[in-house]
Amino acid sequence: MVTPDMIGGLGHPYPYMIFENMKRLKVDDARAVIKIGDTVSDILEGKKAGVYSVGVVVGSSVLGLTKTQYESLSAEEQEAARQKAWEVFLAHGADAVIDTLAEAYDLMQTVNKL
Repeated sequence: MVTPDMIGGLGHPYPYMIFENMKRLKVDDARAVIKIGDTVSDILEGKKAGVYSVGVVVGSSVLGLTKTQYESLSAEEQEAARQKAWEVFLAHGADAVIDTLAEAYDLMQTVNKL
């Protein structure tokens, strides 16, 4: 785990936390890294680092709803809110978007085949 305090306060959207993690894990190829985040800054950090960048929608600041607020929406309203968040992540360069972290494992398996 790397925090902004560990790298001179340069957290996201700077790419340095990713680079520090890569250094510590001895990963020398950015194409082997997947950055999953729930903010636009997370996506920008990943893009600046040259890694595969994924937005996660439910619970994100991009969705902009608490769990209670989200769960109180109808299925159609939830879908519309998720779609809007997907569009924001994609507009900021996300390579992929998932609704929840439960989808991350399958996504990683797909990305590893690329």
